[in-house]
Amino acid sequence: MVTADPSAASWYADQVHYETAFSDEATQAVDVSMADCEVCQTGTCGSGSCFGNCGKGSWFFDGWLDQGYTANTDHPISNFNGPLGFNDRADDYQMNQLYMSFGKNIADDSSGWDFGFRTDVLYGSDYFFVESNGLERHGDGTRHWNGTGPRQNNTRSLYGLALPQAYAEAFIPIGSGLKVKAGHFYSLMGYESAMAPENFFYSHSYTYVYGNPKTNTGFLTTYSPTTCLTLQAGMTNGWDNFENVNGAYGFTFGAQWANDVSSLSYAMHTGSEDPTGDQNRYSHTVVYTRKLSSRWNYTFEHDFGVQNNAFLDASFMEQNAYFYSFTNYLYYQWSSELSFGGRVEWFSDEDNWRIISVPIAAAYTGRNYYDITLGANWRPCDHVLVRPEVRYDWSDLNPTGTTGVFNDFTKDDMYTFALDVVLFF
Repeated sequence: MVTADPSAASWYADQVHYETAFSDEATQAVDVSMADCEVCQTGTCGSGSCFGNCGKGSWFFDGWLDQGYTANTDHPISNFNGPLGFNDRADDYQMNQLYMSFGKNIADDSSGWDFGFRTDVLYGSDYFFVESNGLERHGDGTRHWNGTGPRQNNTRSLYGLALPQAYAEAFIPIGSGLKVKAGHFYSLMGYESAMAPENFFYSHSYTYVYGNPKTNTGFLTTYSPTTCLTLQAGMTNGWDNFENVNGAYGFTFGAQWANDVSSLSYAMHTGSEDPTGDQNRYSHTVVYTRKLSSRWNYTFEHDFGVQNNAFLDASFMEQNAYFYSFTNYLYYQWSSELSFGGRVEWFSDEDNWRIISVPIAAAYTGRNYYDITLGANWRPCDHVLVRPEVRYDWSDLNPTGTTGVFNDFTKDDMYTFALDVVLFF
């Protein structure tokens, strides 16, 4: 049975984040000096010796205000930038994020048990893209505590409140040290992040908006057998589900190998996401990063996903729905305050399931979305980040009765010029 996915972004709806644990033998009971702990962080791929009295986790409170403006050369009547996410308002100011996080970090170099927690609160227009079923939305995906407004056919507000993270975690002195996280947290999937300062660009890729879950709820374990290898695994309630909506559970796994020059990571999630719990969804992210020189850095991302029996073919027979993408990022560090970057992306929504969310072969022609983004990061001081960008989008998708997917379904391409400012506190 083909069902609409409440977590999939429709027009206005909707990195791999790996934590590091140091390596050692669990039976080691001697004290380790701070110098020893610094040696453990040099990046050599061996077992370390970081258990000891090197410190306990610290309390923290962080936050920022991210606000920006996106100019669209077509000036769409709806004031929306078509399928773009996050900076989706055309020719309009957006307060994207008033973001606050607080809690207690876990010290990876602890000699014994340690406990921590974290809570993140987001208010702004970005709330819409990090909501979860059973929390900000009801279990069926309908509006819960945020109001009505211009989004989603005038049923959702422009600004709202989201709770993207709320979890507890523990450090367990087993082997090289095991971390266990339980609660509501950002997904392992994807290179880009919902947290504005963690991205080079103001705008987001189609891959991040439509190809990755934003949050999971469940538990996640992290273990580093060497200083270069990190493994993660856990169980979840599915894509962007705070509560279990169908009685089925998802499995997530991640692995990252990294040294001082390059890194390679893989993250996946699988589980039944439909209301009945009968249609499995598998997705993965592969990210490769490389330091090309003292100034140049490159990142490649590949994502793939498939949802069972979510597409109706030309004979109106149920088929699997596929989506996949390839994205390249190149960065140049001009100075300590200024850097430049480019992004080139191809996202294929092969069965029109993730973006337009009408997975019926007779309803459209085309499947591909492309974007080229050029931007800069200027950091005049520690508390200010300025990110100008220019972006070109093109798609061959033509839903029946339209002439494209941009400018309110009247064009097949779009130019946007954007600028945002992040103020840290």
